[in-house]
Amino acid sequence: MKNKRRIYALCALFSALVSIVLLCVLLGTQREKKENPQKTLPPEKPQTVTLCAVGDNLIHSPIYKKCKTADGYNFDCLYENIAPYIKKHDIAAINQETIFVQGEENFSGYPLFGTPKEVGESIVRAGFNVVTHATNHTYDKGKNALFYTMDFWDNYPCVSVLGLNKSEEAARKTEILNINGIKTALLNYTYGLNGHRLPSGEEYLINIFKRDEKTAAHIKNAKAAADICIVFIHYGTEYTHNPTKEQKADVEFLCENGADIIIGAHPHVIQPVTAYTSENQNKAVVFWSLGNFISNQDSTEKILGGMADITIEKKNGNAYVKSYKMLPTVTHADSGGYSAYLLSDYTDALAASHRRVPNLTVEKLNDLFCRVMAVTP
Repeated sequence: MKNKRRIYALCALFSALVSIVLLCVLLGTQREKKENPQKTLPPEKPQTVTLCAVGDNLIHSPIYKKCKTADGYNFDCLYENIAPYIKKHDIAAINQETIFVQGEENFSGYPLFGTPKEVGESIVRAGFNVVTHATNHTYDKGKNALFYTMDFWDNYPCVSVLGLNKSEEAARKTEILNINGIKTALLNYTYGLNGHRLPSGEEYLINIFKRDEKTAAHIKNAKAAADICIVFIHYGTEYTHNPTKEQKADVEFLCENGADIIIGAHPHVIQPVTAYTSENQNKAVVFWSLGNFISNQDSTEKILGGMADITIEKKNGNAYVKSYKMLPTVTHADSGGYSAYLLSDYTDALAASHRRVPNLTVEKLNDLFCRVMAVTP
């Protein structure tokens, strides 16, 4: 009996010791948690880049003649009513339809355009930092004007000039803007040069669009080097609001090879904005045509332009188009000159003074915009 009582006493003592040890461990763990609480990382803040793009900056001769001053030329009036909005964006692009030339004797309008370089100076002051130069009029004045234009833009290293290349090496490079931690690749092509041919061996001077392996590789490499790939393309048929079969084939090619955003120019009228899925299930936002931004053209359809307004977001390492829309613009022309407006800022009083389009009203412009945006490509 004594042995049994001793065994029971030892077991009770052992159990008590174990309980004390477990209690100490538990209290120590709780104290450690209090002293070193588990840190909860805040959710990653999304990074964003805002982008706007406008259509054809088409400098007809009446425009540059109106912008002549006692000291030369100044084109600030073309953009002053829209510049505050342009400057709100991280990336602001304009399609410079016409090439710059040196000397007034070389200035000209349709069909072979030659534009004062002061247009470029006003573009920069307005807040544009991307200029697309690959258009059907880029070679209107030949190789000398091409190099004159590129030399001009060398004075503005903060402006990304697309579509023109001084060398084959430059043509192989992709312009990539790294803003707010988002890398955006920018490409620019034109369908052709109005029948003009680049010198043999110097085809690299202007980016000519072809649905071929070389162009596919160019787009794929741009996409691989960036978060978002944007292609500005000069294509389509003039004065049609409906994208053509050729445009659709071009968009399919661009999307399937990696373009995330496609922005079109050349038709001189607006076309719709759509979300596009290629046959290989790639996706892109397509602004089929932004129409004219500045021109001397003379109908409601030709003075109504579009501004792409896009927000790109990057979260958890993935970039995507968060939002997009087209804002209507108007090329105003009266006895005082020319200027671009957002349609939201345009008034019937201004419309009544338009000297190129009779009986113009804001309602007519709004109705046309809504009808075109409802088009299904």
